[in-house]
Amino acid sequence: MKRKDCLKIVRAIDNREKIKSLLRACIAENPERVEKRGTWQYYAEKLLIFIENDFETETPFSIIAAKGNKKLPFYAFSSLALADCPGKGKCAGFCYSLTGWRYPAAFFRQLQNSLLLRHCPAAIAADFLAIPKNRTLRLFVDGDFKDVKTLRFFMDLCKQRPDLTVYGYSKSWKEFLQLDATGYEWPKNYDINASSGSKYEKTGLERAFLALPVVRGGFYAVNVEKRWIKDRSYQDKTMPGSKEYRKEVFMKLKTEHARAFACPGNCGNCLPGGRHACGSKDFKGVTIGIGIH
Repeated sequence: MKRKDCLKIVRAIDNREKIKSLLRACIAENPERVEKRGTWQYYAEKLLIFIENDFETETPFSIIAAKGNKKLPFYAFSSLALADCPGKGKCAGFCYSLTGWRYPAAFFRQLQNSLLLRHCPAAIAADFLAIPKNRTLRLFVDGDFKDVKTLRFFMDLCKQRPDLTVYGYSKSWKEFLQLDATGYEWPKNYDINASSGSKYEKTGLERAFLALPVVRGGFYAVNVEKRWIKDRSYQDKTMPGSKEYRKEVFMKLKTEHARAFACPGNCGNCLPGGRHACGSKDFKGVTIGIGIH
């Protein structure tokens, strides 16, 4: 599937019949590849069967990723980028999630979870509550809280699992403020970062969001010298140019923010002891930045 075909599915996310039609079209492009694991057709057929069975059979993909990796050694949940991002603004032009769509499994896992949020949230709740004790969960690596109902759904789950440390990034600032206005009591084990690129940036709504007790602070992407991106200095503190790269990020943040921290790119070695700034209450009110890449 090409990017344009993925975007057709994004636009049809609330139309189950249209989604099925687009999946059938994907399969019809190269039907002989349905049996070849890892292809677009292979995963499209599996997801199509799941939808046609009204989401009552085993999910084609894990709902919450448990494996983790060096960069993100935590449990993680994602949904379909752009489709579930009501606060998206200029970020749609540099969204890293779209780069991941070159991998069929990544795209279809996001799609599966977006469909579950709409048609079978109980499956997500069961997976969430089954996470082993005392783990860290990044809630939405891709995607975002699509509405207030979804936000409350996940916040209530966090309350049911106070042993978990849950954090994330969001541009759904309006939805957070709407839920807060109802007098909702936020879970104590959840911290959210204000992610840059929102259509609400530099408005009163952004200031109101940053003042919410559940918000750790801002996480903003800044322009940096291209050489830091080319040599991957932004990926890890062990990279040769990392120190100079982080200094540039820090200095750019300091022009507007009194307290700043440059993201080293790897959550696994962000801070001593396996901690990471974005999910740490010790960094409350600190603006964290990363170079646009």
